[in-house]
Amino acid sequence: MRTSRRMLKQIRRALFAAFLFSGCINVLMLATPLYTLQIFESVVPLGSIETLVLLTLMAGGAIAALALIEIARDNILLRASLWLDHELGQHILENGIKLGVPGSELRQDAAALERFRSYLAGGAIAPLFDAPWIPIFMTTLFLLHPMIGAVALTSALMLVVAALSQSVLTSRLAQESATAHQRSEHWWMAVAGNTQLSGALGLAKGASAQWETFNRAHIAGSYSLGKRSSLIKAYSRSVRIGSQIGLYGVGAWLVVHGEVAPGVLVASSIMLGRALAPLEQLVSSIKATQGAFAAYRRLKALPADAVVPRVQAAGDGVSGDLALNDVTFYHPGRKTPALRSINLKLKRGECIGIVGSNGAGKSTLAGILAGAMAPATGSAELDAIPIVKWQRGDTQPPIGYMPDDPVLIEGSVQDNIARFTGASLMSVARAAMRAGVHDTLQSLAAGYDTQVGPGGSGLALRERRAVALARALHGEPRTIVLDEPEIGLDGTSMRRLISVLSDLKAEGIGLVLATQDPRFLALTDTILVLNAGAVQAFGPAPDIKRQMAAHGSAATPERTAMQ
Repeated sequence: MRTSRRMLKQIRRALFAAFLFSGCINVLMLATPLYTLQIFESVVPLGSIETLVLLTLMAGGAIAALALIEIARDNILLRASLWLDHELGQHILENGIKLGVPGSELRQDAAALERFRSYLAGGAIAPLFDAPWIPIFMTTLFLLHPMIGAVALTSALMLVVAALSQSVLTSRLAQESATAHQRSEHWWMAVAGNTQLSGALGLAKGASAQWETFNRAHIAGSYSLGKRSSLIKAYSRSVRIGSQIGLYGVGAWLVVHGEVAPGVLVASSIMLGRALAPLEQLVSSIKATQGAFAAYRRLKALPADAVVPRVQAAGDGVSGDLALNDVTFYHPGRKTPALRSINLKLKRGECIGIVGSNGAGKSTLAGILAGAMAPATGSAELDAIPIVKWQRGDTQPPIGYMPDDPVLIEGSVQDNIARFTGASLMSVARAAMRAGVHDTLQSLAAGYDTQVGPGGSGLALRERRAVALARALHGEPRTIVLDEPEIGLDGTSMRRLISVLSDLKAEGIGLVLATQDPRFLALTDTILVLNAGAVQAFGPAPDIKRQMAAHGSAATPERTAMQ
């Protein structure tokens, strides 16, 4: 079973390898100060050209090895980040859809993955790898002379204070600024997503003023954040420059008093720069590091793979019997239930009509039966297994579903009907012919290869619903759920759809029709009448029709809808 923890565990192995490579890099960094020290200690006093050549060759070899190891470390991090982006990105999307994770949560998961991937592939992680090796340089500086080591240690501690200050003083402000920026971005995209419609609705002035209000909070936060970051950055730079001056001052005093040789002063300056570099870089990258760790924790907490039925969705193991037991459902943010204590059984091959006035809960109940929503309480099952597990499995779903607002994804008509599984054109065309929409789709500019824009743009409502109906029938489902099937149909199209549904019923396919059009009720075996989310009447179609006719308009479907 794939889990985010297992994937991140493999990344940790790559990070450990990169950490060891960083150790080799830092050890090889000692080549330059040691080379300088030997020049002043051995070559210059002795005038030995042979020693100079040998030392130069050794230093050159060390530098070449350092470059190769650094390239290898960067490649490890790059490949690890890209592998994680590919594997975990697919896991987030696929598992999120199977588990019904809200879209906002999926976007945050994807954003966390992008932050973590960018951190691994970018240079912000390098100071974190180099920092643990600082004691090597500090120890060497103390060995050269305790006073030189004391200057280096004091400077390092001052930079640690700067890094901690950056974390404490800017983390909350950075989060507030990011939240404000995200809010203004969402507002911008919502209004600018359809500028023609926004203009026609008279939103130009008011929408831009509202965006400016949202964006002002982001600007104010960014300004305060920039000021604090600039102050801390200037402090850390001053510490680094001051440490070099202090080292040269102390070193010169020691050279004058004969306690160290001039070469020690030069070598210690090089090592001090190398020792303090990771700390200074950490001050600048602390925000990215914090964001990466937060992203890592979020990714680590992702749920494991959804458990789905092992029986093939369209195989003989699926009977097609649906059962709802005491189902109650709440829309997000609502305290009043959209459905209340719904009990329903639908045998294979039966046709049920769901009727009721607008807002009665027809679309919600259809969504429950199709696995688009999971009950808040109670159970919605197909063959004693939750419907959502069937629908979100790896095989073709056993329940075909056409919502009232067709959900199409950017791609070709064929891709959308085949659910992007790579199914053959033959199977796609067979589903379209079975749905009675083959002529409609074939008449498109490029037939089944016609490209669909985001949200189905580029197709008329009739064409989008034709694609959605063909998709609902693709894969030999046992049950078809249609929500408001009459939308966008003229008289001829309506008669064709009723004929298609009659043929499907004759084949033993179960039908669920959430409708206000009485013409579809002629197909039904049973009718369920909803009122304010509760069952008002349920029984054989002839009995319910007589009750509805006797009550006239009743609190059932509106009289005009049933005439």
